Amino acid sequence: MKTKLVIFDFDGTLSKPSKRDNSWARIWSLIDREEDDNRLYDMYLKGELDYDKWAEEVIKVYREEGVSTKTLKKVAKDTSLLDNTKDVFKYFYDNDIKIIILSGGIKNIIEYVLKSNLKYVYKLEAQAFIFDEKDIVQGVTKLDHFVEDKSQYVNRILTELKLSPNEVVFFGNDRNDEDVYKTGVKTVCLNPHHARYDDKTIWNETILRTTDLKSILSFINLN
Repeated sequence: MKTKLVIFDFDGTLSKPSKRDNSWARIWSLIDREEDDNRLYDMYLKGELDYDKWAEEVIKVYREEGVSTKTLKKVAKDTSLLDNTKDVFKYFYDNDIKIIILSGGIKNIIEYVLKSNLKYVYKLEAQAFIFDEKDIVQGVTKLDHFVEDKSQYVNRILTELKLSPNEVVFFGNDRNDEDVYKTGVKTVCLNPHHARYDDKTIWNETILRTTDLKSILSFINLN
C-alpha cells in the first residue's frame, strides 16, 4: 500500500545524534543548571510532578536565567539536520506524501533549524515557548494531547486524514516515541536513544546509526 504520511520525531531523529539530543537538555546545559534538570525530571519520573507542573517548574528556572529567543537560536545553531533532509522532504512532497513532525521538543527551535524546509512540512506539532515584552521566556503553549504519549495524536491524525495505519510510517528514537506502535502504523527506530529498539512489538524496523536521511527511503512505498 502506498505511503501517504510520514511522521517524524525531531530531536535525535531528524537532527543528528549528539551528546544532548533533547533541546530542553541543551538549554539546561547552556545555562549550567543540569543538576536542576536531573532533579526535576527525577521528580516527574517518580510521579511527584505531572507533566504540566514539571514544565512550569522548568520555565521558572529558565526565567531566572534569562532564557530568551537568543538562547533558543544558539541551541538551533548547534543543531544539525541529518544529511539530505531537504532532498528527502522534497521527494515526499513531490510524491504527495505528507510530512508531520511530532515532537516533545521546542517548536521555536525546530522552526529555526528547519528554516526553508518548513515549506514541505504539513504540520509541526510541538510546544512553543512564549516570551514577555523583554524577550524572556514566560510560558509554554499547551497542546491538546499528552506529549508523552504520541499515540493519542497519531490516532487523531489517522481519523482526520482518513488514513489506514498501513499508509503511515513513524520514525522515532526515544522512550516517549514507543506508544505509537499501539496505533498500528509502521514504526521505525532511527538512531535509538534510550528506545527499546530490539522489542519487535514496539518497533517494526531499526536503523541503528545513520547521518543520512536517505537511509529511510527503503521503508517508503510509492505504489
